[in-house]
Amino acid sequence: MNVCHSCGVERSEQDRFCRSCGASAVVSVADMEDTRRFNPAAGRPSGFTGQFYAPPVSTYPTASSVSTDTSRYKTASLRKRMLQHKAFWAFLLVLVCMFWAVGFGVGRRSARNRQAVAERQERRVSTEEVPNALGFKAGRIFDAGYSPDIKGIYVENLITDDGPAALATIQAGDVLMQLNGKPVRNYAEIHDVLSTLTTGQTVQAEVYREEEILKLQIKIADRNHPPLQPRLQEREQGWFGVDNSSRRCGVPGAQKCGVEIEGVNDNSPADLGGMREGDVVTEFNGFKVRTPEEFNRRIRLTKPRSKVVLTFYRGNIEQKAELILGYRR
Repeated sequence: MNVCHSCGVERSEQDRFCRSCGASAVVSVADMEDTRRFNPAAGRPSGFTGQFYAPPVSTYPTASSVSTDTSRYKTASLRKRMLQHKAFWAFLLVLVCMFWAVGFGVGRRSARNRQAVAERQERRVSTEEVPNALGFKAGRIFDAGYSPDIKGIYVENLITDDGPAALATIQAGDVLMQLNGKPVRNYAEIHDVLSTLTTGQTVQAEVYREEEILKLQIKIADRNHPPLQPRLQEREQGWFGVDNSSRRCGVPGAQKCGVEIEGVNDNSPADLGGMREGDVVTEFNGFKVRTPEEFNRRIRLTKPRSKVVLTFYRGNIEQKAELILGYRR
């Protein structure tokens, strides 16, 4: 006889469960080979007179009461790893968006820079091709004092005395309005016209000069190469001795333009030649001077100690002066 380890009731050695409390009598792994759970519906075993142990029904959950939610089996560490994975992918997405935005901005900025460089290059070529092909330097027509009705390319000064503009008798102060029958009101239009012309081609030029429109013939030079012009050292350039001769003005009572002298240096060639403040120079040694740039160019091209003749207006009276240029200081 053995004693039940749960309730202390004696039981035989053949009994697998206690007849009083139903506790299992298995004490080793080997005894569990033929162990079967007792089935009360199969009837009482022979020689059994006690009461079967019936556990509460609530301790055995039914199939309907078993939950199918598996989220309760996820531990806190698993959920933490999942959150870390989500944060990683979100960070990766933000990083990709940032790289795309930076690349897009850099691409747009580089495109704008390339466009600006191309525009500057085009403007540089346009401003250089006018003196190369036509032989004069263009200036701002608004600074020349013309009315808004006069539209064209303002001739600020000639490049050389044997260039296309000089041979076509174009003068500094003129306004080129048409070239080859097409209007040229800005650099873009004159660039388009010059791009259709070839080197050596002679075309018609319409020029506005002192309330007159002149039709001249001009021979186009190579617009990609500058013309040859004299390179004089400073010691070889003449000196006139006037200050602030930068104002282009008209002659009172006459349809002429010249350069007003606003100051004369003491003991200078201009002072010794009798020039005064307010005089308007219209010719320098036989050449028309109607812009300050052309006036200064003529002075620099004349060697020191050369005798020159000036035509100028003092008020509305035309006068002439003969003087000798000095050395540039």
